[in-house]
Amino acid sequence: MSGASIQAEEKAQSGKQGAAELKTTIPVNMDYLIYLPENYDEKEKWPLMLFLHGAGERGDNLDLVTVHGPPKLIKNGKQFPFIVVSPQCPEEQLWQPVELTALLNDIEKKYKVDKDRIYVTGLSMGGFGTWSLAAYTPYRFAALVPICGGGEKFWVKKIKHVPIWVFHGAKDGAVPLERSQTLVDVLKKEKADVSFTIYPEAGHDSWTETYNNPEVYEWLLKQKRKPEKEVRAAEAKAEAERKAKREAAKKKK
Repeated sequence: MSGASIQAEEKAQSGKQGAAELKTTIPVNMDYLIYLPENYDEKEKWPLMLFLHGAGERGDNLDLVTVHGPPKLIKNGKQFPFIVVSPQCPEEQLWQPVELTALLNDIEKKYKVDKDRIYVTGLSMGGFGTWSLAAYTPYRFAALVPICGGGEKFWVKKIKHVPIWVFHGAKDGAVPLERSQTLVDVLKKEKADVSFTIYPEAGHDSWTETYNNPEVYEWLLKQKRKPEKEVRAAEAKAEAERKAKREAAKKKK
């Protein structure tokens, strides 16, 4: 126990408030499917696509993960020019960014991953997970493809430098179109690199058409992570400009 912890315990007295400290390790147990390209051994590193399934595929049976998206296509014989990682979320739980980060860290250690070309995509609950994971580690990913998901407005301001292609069905009764539209509007206001495809007649299943579209994968392969230093420098410059404008506006009053 550290000196700070001992001191904190000594200060924890009835009727009073004192400082305390938690230091613990939380285990992460996650089953996942992994796909390696046919000629995996012929290259030093490969792009990686992380796929996050929806709420209906949660549990402890990995076959459920192959019901939709890239794992389904791979199961049916499709070849991808990516490493594809498709984890399974436990029953009654949601995607947790800290756990997905632990998974990616482990995958990077075990496989030939191009760290500048890591892409995240997901549908429904996985669409929400895509947004939240990117916001949790905003300088890690090269591109995002969230499908019929959503999230908080403040999340996306952290990832405005990341190319994002959003998909949603106009007649989605499970996750309303507005959940994606709101985030896209914020990104456009921030002058981000964002595209939004709305399927006019689609309901909640806006993922089948998306994952069957070869242009989605071609677009992903063109994206490369922007250097963190470069992004941070641009953010600092933009903030300095905003501050200068605020100060100038105050002087005019």
